[in-house]
Amino acid sequence: MDRPILGRDLDAFKDYFGATVAQALAALGIQTHGRWSTIVKKNAERPVDGAIANLVRWYAAHPERFPFGQVDMPTLRLRLAINQDSFAQLFGRRKVAVSHWERKQVKPEPQVQIIAREVDDLLKSYEHQAESERDGSPRMIVQHLLYKLEELEQDDGLTRKEDILAALRETLRMEEKNIQLKQDASTRGLDMLHEFMDIASLNASLIPAPAPRRKSVQPAPAAAGDA
Repeated sequence: MDRPILGRDLDAFKDYFGATVAQALAALGIQTHGRWSTIVKKNAERPVDGAIANLVRWYAAHPERFPFGQVDMPTLRLRLAINQDSFAQLFGRRKVAVSHWERKQVKPEPQVQIIAREVDDLLKSYEHQAESERDGSPRMIVQHLLYKLEELEQDDGLTRKEDILAALRETLRMEEKNIQLKQDASTRGLDMLHEFMDIASLNASLIPAPAPRRKSVQPAPAAAGDA
């Protein structure tokens, strides 16, 4: 968009993310509904505050950073590799609710979306770290060792083979510690996800899940002969 962000654009921004007014307020740092109404309606054709405009453009460029973004429920369940019953338990819901979400028949409630984002963030953290370890660690170790060898070649004080081997051993020990730190970080996200699953399991045993929401169906108009 090559024009200023106007007040009316905030309504389109809210609708684009499928957010409520309250969520848009929180995401853009607008403190009251009254202020939102003034910006969107009374000042609809006026440029918004610069900080708000920056946030709108930032979220538009990086939708994944929107704090109340929608998580694709079928994809999330696939990544967790669990059945609908276990997935429903994560959200304090019944299996039929999961079926409704995955068929796009019912939009998940705000509290369900919050849990989905938490689980999604934990999974992303674990997946990113696991991928980094799988693809990057061996290469980084070789690069560090090569760099260390170059340093040793330029160090006039190291003339004995024992000194060179000791320096290389120290480099390898440091790499081993770095790998362990990365592994600890990646398992922490997985541990937190398992902890949340345990919490959900406990609550499921104590509190029955609510019945799924049903769409209201309008009764068919009575035929003329029935009057």
